[in-house]
Amino acid sequence: MAKTDLKSSSGLPLYFTGEEIQPEEYKSKSTSVITLEDIRPQLLNQELDCPDTFYSKYKDIDNSSGHFEKQGLRVNIYLMKPNLAGIEFVKSKATKCSSYPRLFEIIYGGGNVLLQKYTGPDENKVYRLQVRKGSKFFVPPGYAICLVNTRQASTLIALEITPRDARTRVVLEDKRGMSYYIIRKNAKVEVVKNPSYKMVDDIEELDFAPLLEEKRITPKRPLVKQIERKRERYDWFFEKSDMDF
Repeated sequence: MAKTDLKSSSGLPLYFTGEEIQPEEYKSKSTSVITLEDIRPQLLNQELDCPDTFYSKYKDIDNSSGHFEKQGLRVNIYLMKPNLAGIEFVKSKATKCSSYPRLFEIIYGGGNVLLQKYTGPDENKVYRLQVRKGSKFFVPPGYAICLVNTRQASTLIALEITPRDARTRVVLEDKRGMSYYIIRKNAKVEVVKNPSYKMVDDIEELDFAPLLEEKRITPKRPLVKQIERKRERYDWFFEKSDMDF
């Protein structure tokens, strides 16, 4: 399979071989492969025995001179091949940063994103985004995010940017993941409630176009390039906050 140049979508000299990310100047400091056993606590069907691998996470991508580190940025990439875990589409673990916002950009493929702020049965918000190559969005502090590859013939590759002071952690293991699961039923993508939640709001579709415009995020230029060229526009990104949608 011919390599796919990801530079135009990511702003970084990276290639996708069809199996993995192939770096040139910019390389990850480590790579984690998330297996079935790793993500089992967050699955709809916890008795599954396949697929073995859900996704790979390339952590802290940078060049030898520490270009992003000097800018106070941490760049990660998620690579998720198409597959099903029973009736559920493969997905990432739910993760949350309590103090800082996070930026995401889809640099290959597409799928769905779940965003959730849950503090109890009477106080919760759940959003669903449908994303494709070029989609950009931010995750406010206190929101959990789950990436889902709903395309059965295409790998999903997402780039994540956080301030270096941000601390992201896996969450919702005790609730079996997000309050909704995205499944394949009758050859269609459907959303079903997680029975571990006694009460939860209806899931909402979220239009990010006006939110990006409000933050002066340009739809076409890769996020890393926007931050480098117009850093003053991203002062909000480097500050602890309680921002919300």
